[in-house]
Amino acid sequence: MTRCDRFETEAVHLLEQGLPLDEHFSSCPDCLAARAAYERLGERVSALSGDEEPPPGWEARVWQRIEDRRRSRHRWGPWWVVPVAVAALAAFLFVRIPGQGPPSLRVEVEPGTTVRRGLEAQPGDRLQLKATTGGVDYCELRVYRNDAELILRCSTEPPCSRRGRELRASVALDGIGRYQPLLLFSKRPLPASASDLQTDTGAALAAGADVELGSEIVVR
Repeated sequence: MTRCDRFETEAVHLLEQGLPLDEHFSSCPDCLAARAAYERLGERVSALSGDEEPPPGWEARVWQRIEDRRRSRHRWGPWWVVPVAVAALAAFLFVRIPGQGPPSLRVEVEPGTTVRRGLEAQPGDRLQLKATTGGVDYCELRVYRNDAELILRCSTEPPCSRRGRELRASVALDGIGRYQPLLLFSKRPLPASASDLQTDTGAALAAGADVELGSEIVVR
């Protein structure tokens, strides 16, 4: 009987992107076994100290080994005899690569229903925020108006929505002014807000957090 290899060919990539898996992966014995093996290896990899990082260029070699395995899998015997080295490297990729990408914030203005006056943002438009968290434990999206008024602060509750390593939020631009969006992220809980941009970012940095500023939006 040919074993199912959908975990290696599909699920690993979905999990790297923080996307959900379909029902197949919660009922297929082969996929369940493969995921358990990856998670065990992932736990071992995560426990490595900083001086045990792999040498430069290891990611390309991992993908090459996995691709070689896919092209020649018809020559393999039972799936459990696949070399442990390949599985370990794949697990390393599975664990490390998502966390290597730094957190980022993308800001877009969604036009409202008002009559447009040029290309500038106007009252009634909406600010759409999309952040990648880089796998950190704590993160928040915030928006300040005129550097003094906090009009958005969320993490996992509405108006924020978090899916894997992606965090999104939407807020109305309901008045004239300067709107500053930002992403706070940290390995420790984030400090409370004092509703002032300078004070809040200073407190966050002092607590060991990092701040990713988005593009300032001016509404006229």
